Amino acid sequence: MNAPGRPILELRRATFRLDERLVFRRTDWTLRRGEHWLVLGPTGSGKSVFCRALRGELPLVAGAADCRFPPAPGRIPEDAIAYLAAEHWSFDPADGPPARWFSLDCEQSPLVADVLTWASVEEINPFEIVRRRTADVARWKRRAQSIVRALAIEPLLAKPLLALSNGERRKIALARALMRAPKILVLDDPFAGLDAAFRRHLRDLLESLIRRRAVALVLVGADPADWPRGLTHALRIDRFRVADQGPLARLRRTSAVARLLRAAAPPSRARSARRTGATGAELVRFRDVRIGWDETCVLEHVDWTVRAGESWAIVGPNGSGKSSLLSFVLGDNPQVYANDVRLFGRRRGTGESIWDVQRRIGRVSPEFQATFDPDLTGLETVLTGFRDIPTLCARPTARQIAVARGWLRRLGLTSLAARVFGRLSAGEQRLLLLARALVKSPRLLVLDEPCQGLDRAHRRRFVVEVDRRIRQGATALYVTHRRDEIPAAIRRVLRLGGGRARPGAR
Repeated sequence: MNAPGRPILELRRATFRLDERLVFRRTDWTLRRGEHWLVLGPTGSGKSVFCRALRGELPLVAGAADCRFPPAPGRIPEDAIAYLAAEHWSFDPADGPPARWFSLDCEQSPLVADVLTWASVEEINPFEIVRRRTADVARWKRRAQSIVRALAIEPLLAKPLLALSNGERRKIALARALMRAPKILVLDDPFAGLDAAFRRHLRDLLESLIRRRAVALVLVGADPADWPRGLTHALRIDRFRVADQGPLARLRRTSAVARLLRAAAPPSRARSARRTGATGAELVRFRDVRIGWDETCVLEHVDWTVRAGESWAIVGPNGSGKSSLLSFVLGDNPQVYANDVRLFGRRRGTGESIWDVQRRIGRVSPEFQATFDPDLTGLETVLTGFRDIPTLCARPTARQIAVARGWLRRLGLTSLAARVFGRLSAGEQRLLLLARALVKSPRLLVLDEPCQGLDRAHRRRFVVEVDRRIRQGATALYVTHRRDEIPAAIRRVLRLGGGRARPGAR
């Protein structure tokens, strides 16, 4: 057995403050050279908060938290800890989906190559007068070029940043983090939103980093199928405390970790059959639709119809146009007016407002989550779904409050009713937005990567609830890269790839 390496990060009887509460009280934990840790725990247990504490983002109120390596010139030791979480993966999502699409039309978005330059990644002040050594700059550029090749993102360099899919943005965020040559790389749910090919590629890349001892890896919330080989230890977190820690082989045998990792079987097809095979009115119709930016075509010649009672899975690799397609349905993209698109029986551009469209739609997506009002409580978040605006502009009725509380109970979210949205975990926020989407019984559910950030138990709860709604007659458009997350009641699939959309049976 290899002798343990020297400590590079150490917590000794450490206690941190999160808002008005103390978390991870009297925690002892040591990350040693050659160790690579997995952080496990249910949704809302405090995994991301623990990572923020390591990064120095939470006040330390007792004990010690020491980085055992010298900082780079002009930096503090915590700068050598790269932390990518849900709010970082999208990398500057601007002002939300509408701004994204309008910015594309106005050609106001920087290119990917612009955000991967030395000055951008290292956040160099353009007015500084410090002379940089030519050798240091050349070394940085060589490292950056090798990272671009390793992540296979050369084809993205000439694209506008705001034209990237959610998965492509994750690649750029990871590239920026690696270009800073961190000592410790903390990745929170890094495989979510990636297609199967890039999940394998990312796993291989992390295994390469482990083999080359290039960085100490701390991996949070990943599915066991995505774990890279070389992980040595695990940390189990529960209720904002370290419940267990030690060698990964030992923790995997404990009952608590086994419950976390146990596969959650999707609902069976037999139980998921809809009450009736009948379909109803036309809700969405695309005729020879083209979607693109500048001279680049993302999708063309799209012919697709969705009727009431028909639910669709929308699948395809990163960058194939899934979110762009949904932007036409949601009314966010001005290109819809140059195409033949009908929603709820009416062609877009014939006088209806975006609110006329969205009041009939319930939606969940990473972009919508990233721009949602962080100051609302959980109950207020759900109540905004009745008017489909991100704030409470009028006093809710007693009936609306009762319905909203009913959805919180149904999804197991009652404890979040009084908590502030911006202080919840990404998974808890996602579940609240599902309740918000369902609260008005919309004619159409648009769910874009809805299970990102959820542990297996909450993922199953989410899928079961959507499956139940579909069997009761709801119509859903469901985007995911993981086929095991598709509710069994969905029988149709729209496959995107190569600039085309191909409807078919699942």
